[in-house]
Formats: sequence, structure tokens, C-alpha cells
Amino acid sequence: MTIRPCQPTDYEPLLTVFHKSVPHAFAPEEAADFSDFLRTNTDPYFIAELAGQVVGGCGHCLITDTTTARIGWILSDPDHAGSGIGGALLRHNLSLIAQHAGIQLIECRTSQVAYRFFEKFGFQLQYTQPDFWAPGLDLYFVSRPNEPTTHP
Repeated sequence: MTIRPCQPTDYEPLLTVFHKSVPHAFAPEEAADFSDFLRTNTDPYFIAELAGQVVGGCGHCLITDTTTARIGWILSDPDHAGSGIGGALLRHNLSLIAQHAGIQLIECRTSQVAYRFFEKFGFQLQYTQPDFWAPGLDLYFVSRPNEPTTHP
């Protein structure tokens, strides 16, 4: 597996991966938000490639005037579930965030579908909000200190 910066030619394959995860992990109405994000994002965003095929993506941003970073739009192709794509992408972003000494906290807005994944990397649940993303798809807000990770 290769992790590299996202390029405009990756947008369509990433949207394909996104649509494979609807409605289990993402709400259909989030597709437009993700598409807009891909076209306008200026923060670091990376894709995972397996045998030349885009199989996932994840990025992060440093929140201006704070000591916080945020993980954003992490997704992996459900056809490759269990192959470590999500973990590799998250570890890559966490290692880049760890290089910023002023960042003390890393947060992520996820759902009940994925929050246990983040717990494996030291994130702790802070709060939930029912039906945030869509009916039946709740917000799970997780965070962890910014420190080198030794998790899976």
C-alpha cells in the first residue's frame, strides 16, 4: 500500500469509495459536502493506493489560533475491509500532526460506525449527538492528546 498526497485525478475514485460506504458509514447527503471538500480543501489530505487503485483517504487540519488539530474525511473501501487501510491513513496523519509542537489535542467528528476504530489509537469519546449526520447516524466526538502513537 502507498500513501501519497491527494491529486485532482483522485477525486472521482475517492467519490466511488465514498459511495460504497453509503448508507452504512456516510449519509447520502454528505456526498456533496465531500465533493466540495475535495475541490476546495487546502489542508493536507492523503490517499491510500493498493495495486494502483485508490482505496481510501484521510486528512487533517490545524485549527487556526488554537492548539488543536482535527482529523477529517477518513474513509476506506469496504471491499478491502480489515486490510489496514484506515489504520495506515490515520497513523500517517497522526505522525504529521505530532511534528507540530504547539498542537496539544487531536479531535475527530465520527459516528457510531467508526468511533471504536479511533479508540484503538487512543481517542476517547467526549460526547454524542443523535441523528447528527442523518437519521440513525449519530455524531461521536472523539479526541486524544497529540503524542507519538504506538497503536495498531
